[in-house]
Amino acid sequence: MQCLVPHNADVSAFQGICNVAIVRDNIIQAAALLGVALIFYVVWPDRTGTEAERQALHEGRVIITYWDRHSGHEHTERVKLIQEFNRSQNKVYVRAVPIGYNALMEKTLTSIAGGAPPDILSMDGGIMAQLAAHGLFLPLDDFVASVPALDATLFFPYVWDMVSFRGRVWAIPTTTDTYCLVWNKAAFREAGLDPDRPPGNWAEFMDYIARLTVRDSRGAIERMGFLPWIPWDQSFMWGVLFGGEWYNETTGRSEAGSDPHIIASFRWQQSFTIAPGATEQSPHAMRPERIESFSRGIGDYMSANNPFYSGRVAMISEGEWQVAFIPKYAPGLDWGVAPLPQPPGVEPLAFGPTIVADVIPATARNPEAAKMFLRWFYSPRGNGASSPAADYNEAIRNIPPRINEACEPRFIEHPRFSVFVRQLLERRVVSYPTTPVTQYLTDQIVRQRERVTFRLATPEEAAQLVEENVNRALARARALMERRRP
Repeated sequence: MQCLVPHNADVSAFQGICNVAIVRDNIIQAAALLGVALIFYVVWPDRTGTEAERQALHEGRVIITYWDRHSGHEHTERVKLIQEFNRSQNKVYVRAVPIGYNALMEKTLTSIAGGAPPDILSMDGGIMAQLAAHGLFLPLDDFVASVPALDATLFFPYVWDMVSFRGRVWAIPTTTDTYCLVWNKAAFREAGLDPDRPPGNWAEFMDYIARLTVRDSRGAIERMGFLPWIPWDQSFMWGVLFGGEWYNETTGRSEAGSDPHIIASFRWQQSFTIAPGATEQSPHAMRPERIESFSRGIGDYMSANNPFYSGRVAMISEGEWQVAFIPKYAPGLDWGVAPLPQPPGVEPLAFGPTIVADVIPATARNPEAAKMFLRWFYSPRGNGASSPAADYNEAIRNIPPRINEACEPRFIEHPRFSVFVRQLLERRVVSYPTTPVTQYLTDQIVRQRERVTFRLATPEEAAQLVEENVNRALARARALMERRRP
């Protein structure tokens, strides 16, 4: 996009307008690529604010806005630390706004396009990588180099790979996570299984699934032993744990259609449904039309009606935050945690799906004030205590992305939480690839998994469609990026 400066104009001021215009143009292209509908409007901050904000203005502080990807009690814990920062100095005041995950992409694009982005955004790594590829965030290389606590060697390598690409650092990792097998010990007892012994291999895992599945007198499933897509659709993870590769980092393309491990992972998920006209079925399979009715009966994730908490599913693949969630939503639940089983012949892997990270929009009004807060949040406190970021991870029971903090006793010595942490320390970690279309890739995998389990496509057809659709999206994204290259 070309910017023309009028004769005798204030060049520096006009350059700021040009930057906004260029970013807006990039947003339109990014939204088209990502399938996000935008309504352009300016989201100006509330000029009146709270009493604390009015006092901060009176004191001459800079007020910055922080959009939090977290909500509920996780946002509440974030606010406690932000309030600590606000009390600790008299130059910057941070206003925290919970955005949540579902509306994050659209609100982010809309706010930046409207010329009124927040000063800091908290978002998931996959979304961050796509938007950074379109020039929507400030590179943070110089800032990171000025903060000893943000040295790349301190982080889990896969975490730093998610925020540093194309030769720049685009975000600061806040949390990371991994998935393990979580099981209901009461359900194990009912099925005649040792409640303290999880399945030790793939054959046992499948046997446990069958033995834990309970049907009523009509054959309808009352309790599933395990469903790969409940509570989360983890089709990407299962493809990896089967030994497959959804995206080839060397070729820069998806080759899923010819990967036998990817196809095998789809075929395994298909085994949870009954083929039309089949005379035999596995003990844990249900008719495709009953998948929907079973799913409709599942309650809200963050409530006592969560399918695992309510006993509808006996085993799930879940993250370390369950150490906080279960006491809150199902305090009487007797549960265990262990690494997820994998098919034979595959090296033991840990899946580190994503991170939550902080970014500064390219058109943020107060980037230096934003950096002042980030420096405080990620640095050890002056009294030698851990960083506020580590305290935040403890409060919401996520894993700190810095290895030294993850190995603190409060994380590594917790009987359940340590299972998740040690998995990241002791196994090769596989995560989502960093591409301009990572979110699209995962969406395509979920869509094709649904077609497979509803018997609308074979595993081979589904894997081939993932490959073709993702490679087309990659070609479009790279063409857009090439056109913007100086």
